[in-house]
Amino acid sequence: MRILVARGSREREIEIEPSGTGYRVTVDGRLRLVDGRLGPSMRVLLDSRPIEATVRHDGAEVIVEFSGHAYAFRTRDARAPKLGRRERGEDLTRGELHAPMPGLVIEVLAQMGEQVEAGQALVVVEAMKMQNAFVAPLAGKVTRISVKPGMPVESGQLLVTVTPAIGPGAAPGKPAPPGGA
Repeated sequence: MRILVARGSREREIEIEPSGTGYRVTVDGRLRLVDGRLGPSMRVLLDSRPIEATVRHDGAEVIVEFSGHAYAFRTRDARAPKLGRRERGEDLTRGELHAPMPGLVIEVLAQMGEQVEAGQALVVVEAMKMQNAFVAPLAGKVTRISVKPGMPVESGQLLVTVTPAIGPGAAPGKPAPPGGA
């Protein structure tokens, strides 16, 4: 699998291939051997050196904590050029939640018509043996669910649409103020 990982304005191409009990990971042409199981909390061997790290999602970013430092990344499938729109935030303001990489839908946590808060987990997708919870980009009502458990998804595929909350004192297209007043 080939993905692009961006940190700040720098983007790197990463290729990941299963190999024995681990992976062959090529970053910008440099081969790294990872032995162990990847997940939210990892203890792996990286080029025969022990490494401990945690990984979590914060909106559209993946946060890797390693050696006392946190690193934020955005990922996308190298085959999905349309994701430039998401990087500018257009899909987030429209309430669209897209898969950042190919995977398998494990669980749909939202229901049609449900009111959700920004940051609330809506869909769990497994990619590269990691389960990733994707969250609502804004507060509002779930108006479309495009996936179901067991369904494979491609990078850039629409998962869920949330229509922004409108309430007393809120202008169309703007979220309702806290407490609806």
